[in-house]
Amino acid sequence: MSQISAEEYSKQKTEKEHLLRSTASCCPVCLRSLSARIITRDGNVLLEKDCPEHGSFTVLISAHAEDYRVLQDWYFYFLSKPMIQKEYYLNITTRCNIKCPVCYLDYYKKVDEMSEKTVGHAASFSEIKRFTFSHGEPTASDNLFRNIKILKESGKIVNMHTNALKISDYAYAKSLKESGIDHVSVQFDGFAGQAHKGIRGTDVRDVKLKALENLKKLRIPVTLNPTISKSINTSEIGSILDFAAKEMFIKDISFITYSHYRKDKEGLEDYIMPDEVLDLLAAQSGGLISREEVIDFQKVFFAYMSVFKKRKCFYYFHYFLVRNRSGLRRIGDYIDLKKMIARLERLKTKGRELTVFKFLVFLFFSLKPRVLSFSPRELFDFWRGGYPREPGKLLSITLATICDPYKYDKTIAANCGQGIIDDKQKHESYGSFLVENMER
Repeated sequence: MSQISAEEYSKQKTEKEHLLRSTASCCPVCLRSLSARIITRDGNVLLEKDCPEHGSFTVLISAHAEDYRVLQDWYFYFLSKPMIQKEYYLNITTRCNIKCPVCYLDYYKKVDEMSEKTVGHAASFSEIKRFTFSHGEPTASDNLFRNIKILKESGKIVNMHTNALKISDYAYAKSLKESGIDHVSVQFDGFAGQAHKGIRGTDVRDVKLKALENLKKLRIPVTLNPTISKSINTSEIGSILDFAAKEMFIKDISFITYSHYRKDKEGLEDYIMPDEVLDLLAAQSGGLISREEVIDFQKVFFAYMSVFKKRKCFYYFHYFLVRNRSGLRRIGDYIDLKKMIARLERLKTKGRELTVFKFLVFLFFSLKPRVLSFSPRELFDFWRGGYPREPGKLLSITLATICDPYKYDKTIAANCGQGIIDDKQKHESYGSFLVENMER
């Protein structure tokens, strides 16, 4: 797989086009490995690749080329070194009790349910701190409660990604709590019935609201996982934010963008990337969230991830809001992000290593007086990465995408923030796993 240098590529193109970097990807039709280019053109960032059999493919990655360029620079400076994968999905089942039109499982070989022995073996990996039941619908597994207990007995943090239909039964939700679950991520695509119908194939809004009410009663922290499709539910983003702001049991909203797994282009108009979702979120938040501050926070977040040696996908944006009596406040009211960035920039310019001590010093001198409104427990929850044992002030916002054959970027996927363990082996990159295990 040959790749040309940025200088060579730029000589062949107009002044309006520039190669940011070369990478590897695949053909969305036949899945063969291809060289790919991340380029800027007329202010946009595009991923381009050419299959000798199926032609050229171009995907819009960002409409803000300068933001992308700066963040890429920070990302590869702070997160270029190999790091241990500490968070894994567990694919305990590929069964499901609903058929979503956007689901990856239609393109993945169905396998037998994971045995308790395999789950126990996964729990023995000391470097893995957090497991998430995902990939199929965890509640379709007959052994879910037992598997949660196995992981908790090994001291792991246990989450699950679910459509939550079975959790609308309070008795089932209570059994989930009693098994020791730490956190539940619920697919929730908005408040319009049409949003759920378009994403999930049927209007399951009321069932999901009932499930959320049960999780609230049981004091189980929740992430809302909306799948955002350009033609279906982009108008729901603000409503989801408003709902989460008022519900203290919701610790996170993770906006996941639509991924296209079909080999044809039908439905590709729904494609959207986190960068565009950020613009929509800023527009629908009533001025609360600004693009500039979210971009600034990513720089600090990359530095944070580097000193604690955590993997993170470049296409995952993170941000924090803080609940108080008057509503929501932005994280910039508590941390002087510009001051923090200036200190990190000086260190980066000099090519010096960022240590945990230096990061803590930089952070301490960037704190604003308002941070004293946090309790020690809340500060600890913030520091450990936004995974509170109980609901609290912090509301984490994640804007993310998942690898598919169109936007697959092997360089980025190598540093995926999640691994996956299936019935056969441990895979350190969930993104690479998705593409490599697709069936045509």
